Amino acid sequence: MQEGSLVHRLVEGGSLRPGRRAVLLGAAGLGMLAAPSILRAQAAFGSRPIEIVTHAGVGGGTDITARMTAVDAAAALGTELIVVNKTGGSGAAALAYAAQRPKDGHTVLLLTQTHLITMLRSRTAAQIEDLVAVARATEDPQVVMVRADSPLANIDEFLSAGKSKGLRFGITHVGSVDHVATAGFAKAAGIRPPTAVPFRGGGDIVVNLVGGNIDVGLLNFAEGEAQIRAGEVRPLMVLSRERMSSLPDAPTARELKIDFVAATTRGYAVMKGTPEDRIARLEEGMLKGLRGPTFTNYLKTSGQAPDSVAGRAEWQAQLESFSRESQQALAELGVTR
Repeated sequence: MQEGSLVHRLVEGGSLRPGRRAVLLGAAGLGMLAAPSILRAQAAFGSRPIEIVTHAGVGGGTDITARMTAVDAAAALGTELIVVNKTGGSGAAALAYAAQRPKDGHTVLLLTQTHLITMLRSRTAAQIEDLVAVARATEDPQVVMVRADSPLANIDEFLSAGKSKGLRFGITHVGSVDHVATAGFAKAAGIRPPTAVPFRGGGDIVVNLVGGNIDVGLLNFAEGEAQIRAGEVRPLMVLSRERMSSLPDAPTARELKIDFVAATTRGYAVMKGTPEDRIARLEEGMLKGLRGPTFTNYLKTSGQAPDSVAGRAEWQAQLESFSRESQQALAELGVTR
């Protein structure tokens, strides 16, 4: 029996008081009106702009990633893509905004490791299990850098010093993505836990590396590119699966028998509950945009590999793996219990 029919029979039978009759009839009417409108909304994917929600401010690397994606993805998805900047709380504000939006495929979160660290360290509006991967956009490898006149002249001297006395690594802040990466790298390389020296950002780390205030910087190529070209900083190794085209002479850590990969990774996700057919359409459209000429050129000019782009399955597995590894690393660092 349909809900509306049951309500009307109860009312007509006189088994309800007048006040309750009015309330139930009103509710039944609203329910019958709402159902078609919900169906219409679900059928209208692409009828309004898709929001790309980022935790980064305008002009940052993550913001630029979103805007470069939108150029070619808009045509593939048949609607405009608008970048929405929700800064604050190391990704918490962006998560809160995305979590409260309708789960209809018109809100896409540009996710980074920063969000995952924030989820592990605090109660956020969404956790890793509340997110569904769509596509990976960038995988910007980290590079182990020392100043040009450092006594750590080669890999052997670097490892020897790290094992005998420990080294000072620059990080952005305690419990950050690069702090986790620094700890993981030290463990994989078999060196002593380094002294983590916090700074305000990658730019400050490079300045203090050149100035001799720290021994090592774990940085993206773009953060140290100017100093590398000026001969002030020297890359020892890259933490990527293969050598970087922008640093062809720098070996990977794996070539040196250090089984460790680290990169600044960005990709797209939606909230769980988004219809599966819409997730599939988003993946298809986003991948077309990410493999289009605009984004491909952006990857090349920013020193990132074209194979940064990946589909839903690979990105989902990577997110879950990073979350597990970070949970263990944060506990070992004493940042979380």
